Amino acid sequence: MNPRLKSRLRKIIYIILFLAMACAFVYLSEKYASNSERKIYKINDYYSENKNEYYEVISGTKMISLLRNGKNIIFIGSSSSIYSQKYIEEIDEVFNKLKIDKVYYYDLNNDKYQKNSNYYEIKELLKGYLVTTDDSDTNLLAPSLYIIDNGKVLYYNIETSAMKNNETIENYWSEEQEFIFQGEITNAINKYYLNK
Repeated sequence: MNPRLKSRLRKIIYIILFLAMACAFVYLSEKYASNSERKIYKINDYYSENKNEYYEVISGTKMISLLRNGKNIIFIGSSSSIYSQKYIEEIDEVFNKLKIDKVYYYDLNNDKYQKNSNYYEIKELLKGYLVTTDDSDTNLLAPSLYIIDNGKVLYYNIETSAMKNNETIENYWSEEQEFIFQGEITNAINKYYLNK
């Protein structure tokens, strides 16, 4: 084969390969573009039945910021906990009745199981308002509800966060208990958040 023809053939092959690689790059970048987007979680990603729009799901970093600044209602939950599922049903009745427009939801599972710096910093910021376990260690547990004002805990409820395994939800959450709990939460929100 003549060298000139060979050179042209080589150039054509290089151009075809270059175009194929460019097309593959465009195709793959469009196909996997959604993987690089940050997913914005909603409350029903954690509690499928819950469609309330007033919840803003937050990360550990945002949780730390909210604990330090502003006046906020923060619900710490664990989507894998049946007690958190019942607790959110109970507080939702109060939030809906009082027409609360913003509640921050922090699911502690990710940070807690990773035992990352966010988890330890949140524990430190809430020191004195956590559950003390049998080994005298304080733990950030779910479910718990906090009303925070510029770094100061005005109110907290950790009512069922350290329930014994032998206590069933049905036994604990009687109609009377639901009435008492919702009354306490209503009073706390009125006093510490709504300033009534």
